[in-house]
Amino acid sequence: MTVPNVTVRTATEHDAARLAEVHIAAWRATYRGVMTDEYLDGLDVGRASLAWRRKVLEPKDGTVHLVVQSRDCVVGFAVLGAAPGDSGAGTGQLYAINLHPDWWGQGLGSVLFAAAEQNFIELGYDRAFLWVERGNNRAISFYTNRGWLDDGGTVEDTRFDPPVSERRHSKAFAPRVVRQGRLVSR
Repeated sequence: MTVPNVTVRTATEHDAARLAEVHIAAWRATYRGVMTDEYLDGLDVGRASLAWRRKVLEPKDGTVHLVVQSRDCVVGFAVLGAAPGDSGAGTGQLYAINLHPDWWGQGLGSVLFAAAEQNFIELGYDRAFLWVERGNNRAISFYTNRGWLDDGGTVEDTRFDPPVSERRHSKAFAPRVVRQGRLVSR
């Protein structure tokens, strides 16, 4: 399905309330049965809006917050930047990508994901990874179809009770070179 007037842009502080709504709706739809109902039902849009505003206005060094919108409605977001710790130079991480469930299956996630990949390349990353909940088959299929493959990495996210088991998916980007004033992929 083609959705008209789709744009991807950098998030602004004015997006904070909508980012909170999208984030909470996506988590409730995705993680019911993985995280406790008490936790998911307790997520608060007002509190999350304040956190999103702070993240957008004072991003961690090198972090990019993208939004995808249809017409004037923000329907999803992606957060990306340098990978933490000992991941190595040239490695980025897709920290989050979420779409409001009302917009799933309409192609906007693909547009947003492609923009995130392009941002990694433009920022000079030659590879990137993301973490995905081990039972999130919808997301795993989405990532795999775009060449982000399970590389065997695992982690238990202990911020949650019970902890959330995650698998790492990664992708190497094609090297790019400048030829006659044009940037091209090899």
